[in-house]
Amino acid sequence: MQPLLIAAMLFAQAASGPALRIVVLEGEDAVNVTQQQTAVRPLIEVRDRNNLPVAGASVVFTIGGGQPAAFAGGLKTLTVTTSANGQAAGNGLSALRAGTVRIQVQASYLGQTATTTISQTNVATASAATQAGTASGGGGSGLKIAAIGLVGAAVAGGAVAVTQRGGDSADDDEAAQLPSIYSGSFSGQIVFTSTTTFAQPGATAMTCQSTRTVSGTLRLTIGPGNTASSADLDVTLQELSIGGSAACTPSGSERNTFNGITVIGGASSPSFQVSNASQNGSITSANLSFSGTLSGDVITGTFGYGTSTKATIQDNAVVQTSGSTSMSVSLRK
Repeated sequence: MQPLLIAAMLFAQAASGPALRIVVLEGEDAVNVTQQQTAVRPLIEVRDRNNLPVAGASVVFTIGGGQPAAFAGGLKTLTVTTSANGQAAGNGLSALRAGTVRIQVQASYLGQTATTTISQTNVATASAATQAGTASGGGGSGLKIAAIGLVGAAVAGGAVAVTQRGGDSADDDEAAQLPSIYSGSFSGQIVFTSTTTFAQPGATAMTCQSTRTVSGTLRLTIGPGNTASSADLDVTLQELSIGGSAACTPSGSERNTFNGITVIGGASSPSFQVSNASQNGSITSANLSFSGTLSGDVITGTFGYGTSTKATIQDNAVVQTSGSTSMSVSLRK
């Protein structure tokens, strides 16, 4: 059998991971009271086509723009890896104001994906939460109500114990504790070189070069007093050309998100550098870096993106891929 045919078969086998499905364990139809901005966390379990839990799957919780909720630090997306029992939780969810919240959930594992939506309702007062519980059928409905003021408490369909916040200064105190968010877009090009070597004696190595555009957005969340600073990235790769061996095949487009990257230096000189960052949408990993300087309400800096990976496929082939680039980016508050 020809080496290139072997390579094609190996890549096809590697891409055919198990079909996935998402089971919602907590958070669906929850009612959250907004006094202290906590909420019932979404908890899901990822299962394969045999209904077995999938460990190590990447799960992304996304709250759409304009919706009255956020994760810790004001983040709208949160990426979690499933535990040994296949579960992932969207911890740190906060109810910001009254309204409907829809949390999109996407699970990815070995090239397979599954999606679902978790719906919740935020209300302003404890009495409104109790009325919502009654209207939904009480304790028998499975409805969960966040008991704000009681750490981690949730009461299903009954009275809710709430610690009230008095005075009009609460809103001012809340505003003072909000993080500063800087965001901007970037674009550039990158060349990935991929070399496949085969264990079969006499087999010829296969080398491919893929030229792709790199574009996306970078968001820095700087906590009050420059504390708890983090970065979120959305990166899209679009192939322009493919060269090398005749067996090299186009890869098309690829989108990856990176969330909760630790940022040092605060707003004045933020920076981060991460090697082998896990990413949603791909089984590879990336090297990420950023260094910038604040002037007025704009952070100007350089964003670096690349990868350097080595993967063994069923002990018959080794694939090494590398490529990197850097781009200027301006982040505005």
